[in-house]
Amino acid sequence: MPDLQEEVPRHPVGQLLTSKDQPEIALVDLGRDVSAELRTSWNMSRPFDTGAAIDSAWLLPALGVGSTAASSLLAGNVFLATANPATLMTIGAGVGSAVMGSTGIISQAPFVAASTALTPVMVPVMLFTTVSSVMICARLDRVQRTLGRLFEAVEVVRRLLDAEDYARFESAAEQIDEIRSEFEHLRKFSDDVKFKLAIVAGEVKVLQKKYGRLLAREIDSEDEARLLVSHLNRFFLASLLDIQVDLLRLYLGLQDAPASVELRHARLRDKIERYGIDFRQILDDDRVGAFHRSLKRDLAKSRWHRRVPARLRLPYGNKLAKRIRKVRAVRNDYNSIRARIQGWTDAFESATDESRKQNIVFYRKSDGENTLHAYHTHDFQLQQAVA
Repeated sequence: MPDLQEEVPRHPVGQLLTSKDQPEIALVDLGRDVSAELRTSWNMSRPFDTGAAIDSAWLLPALGVGSTAASSLLAGNVFLATANPATLMTIGAGVGSAVMGSTGIISQAPFVAASTALTPVMVPVMLFTTVSSVMICARLDRVQRTLGRLFEAVEVVRRLLDAEDYARFESAAEQIDEIRSEFEHLRKFSDDVKFKLAIVAGEVKVLQKKYGRLLAREIDSEDEARLLVSHLNRFFLASLLDIQVDLLRLYLGLQDAPASVELRHARLRDKIERYGIDFRQILDDDRVGAFHRSLKRDLAKSRWHRRVPARLRLPYGNKLAKRIRKVRAVRNDYNSIRARIQGWTDAFESATDESRKQNIVFYRKSDGENTLHAYHTHDFQLQQAVA
């Protein structure tokens, strides 16, 4: 490795980067001292406890020969890119910084804003897209941890599924859970995952479209109300499976297909927005509740007729009361699935802070070839040091 100690920063330096329609991010050179302490603490075969490796080829154009970043990387410095507000504030304030790990402070050092650009060329859009991608992935991961395994979600609604649909939902959920579990354990995908996800995606899409259309049917009977509850459970479950498939595809793109990441990120973001609108509409409509209330109004009218002579009364009062009791039971099931939908939307909204803690970390490995490595992780954070 060339002797570049005099050319590279000893302490953390960074700059704020902006791009149209993208969140502001910070690009930070952690400096010689902090980088050395980090490297000492790492198991180089698996340096991070969270996240996974990502393809680093797209970084090379921004790290051209002669750039400040290229020199620092060759000298062994570690870089991170993040949208974490704590890091953005640290750079903006130009104050002392602390690198926080899972067990506390890893290192403290003065922090200064970079006097010159860390990269002499235009920062690739891919850097912004990658940061945004790992943020949305982390947000959905948090939501899924809150809800539990997908297979468990299938079991919750098992009594509402016929044998064929149960088998299709069960198979899709098991495959997604298996792929996710393997990824979380190995921090990478096996070679056959792309093929597996394509098969699951086809099955899930059919289920999601089918039950989305069936939700539009009118409710004019207890049977129709009961069907709506069944269709809603299936639609919600298929939507969750569909989101998880696209989430895994985005993770897969980060690992070995960087050219696909921007498109996959956009698709996932649009899908979440579209399904969010559908979920909020379901929560606002309360169609079974409206049907239940209409029956109760009819019963009230029938009781009014009891004031007239018996020979003129309409004989449906008792039948209406029985119908109302049946619909009340259906409404309880309906409110249960609406509560699960509300739980998903609440969990997604509350997962914002955790998603912002994701970092893209990159460095050159001391392997004789100075191979560039990149990871997404939230193992450590750069934040303002406590005075």
